[in-house]
Amino acid sequence: EKFSEFSQDLQAPGTMQADSGFRVPVNPHQNKTVKITGISPMVDESLLTEIFGAFGTVTSCKIQQDPTGVAGYVDYSEYSDASAALAALNGREVLGSVLGVAWHVVARTEKEDTTGHITVFVGNIGDVIDEYSLYEGFQQYNCSDSRIIRGDDGRCLGYGFVTIRLQEDANKCVTEMDGTRLLGRPLRVSLSRTPRLSAPPAAHGNRPADPPPSTDAAVVARQASGTNVTVHVGNLLGTESEESMRAAFSEFGQIDNIRVPGKNFGFVAYVNHESAAAAIAARNGQTPHGFTRPLRCTWASERAAAIPSARAAPAAPPAGAYGPPPPGMMPYAMP
Repeated sequence: EKFSEFSQDLQAPGTMQADSGFRVPVNPHQNKTVKITGISPMVDESLLTEIFGAFGTVTSCKIQQDPTGVAGYVDYSEYSDASAALAALNGREVLGSVLGVAWHVVARTEKEDTTGHITVFVGNIGDVIDEYSLYEGFQQYNCSDSRIIRGDDGRCLGYGFVTIRLQEDANKCVTEMDGTRLLGRPLRVSLSRTPRLSAPPAAHGNRPADPPPSTDAAVVARQASGTNVTVHVGNLLGTESEESMRAAFSEFGQIDNIRVPGKNFGFVAYVNHESAAAAIAARNGQTPHGFTRPLRCTWASERAAAIPSARAAPAAPPAGAYGPPPPGMMPYAMP
């Protein structure tokens, strides 16, 4: 009864949109577990099951204490049900608390060596497809890694690669996935003629070639020039605001400015190099409160890092920019 009004609101027409920007199911092996934060003390496991059960069959539900606080974990029998719940409930207020709903992702402590794996080219991908959704789309073929190729500005260049552990799985992947749609995009899939994915690609501009991820800030600091103070934040959903970015990254040091110029990426510029390194080490692969995807944090290219400082004084206009003053008036004051 205490959930009835909220449940009716969720079932109202237009509450869930099929093209809401969240990933659509592409294979039966995708993630079916969501993590919930911001749970009201009045919500127990029974009520949480009732809330999330409005979107499909819940196979398990638990509330527990984890390193970031109290969190709930809900397992569904179908990926599509989990996706619908995430789309509808993330950011919704329940009994005075705003829920944060995200995919539950178990981060790997070490990056798998893909030296002997087969590289598959994936073309005709747009900004809506990121590394995480690309990996999800191909994981049923024994996929070990994924990469989206980006330009200096962080935008996708229209193609990427996945690595497959076995040749027979790679062949099957090409046969079955070529021409199929991922997030609305018809893919072009073929065996790659380029070196393996784990080999560092040629850097675009002055951007580091995605060094191995590390949770040690000192190691991360040595991966870029000491003048680089900007973090490239990828794998965004496209609904994140500057305020949510600031909340997620402010604990690592003083932020100079934040930009979110693209749908799936943004930049956080700190006052010093050490703060940026600490942010990359701590946030890469994590899903901060209010976000729905694990972030991909790397050093920004030196070109992208050259963001006008929020603290810089405005440049004085050139002499005579305002023209001569009218007769009888004092000269214009400079701004």
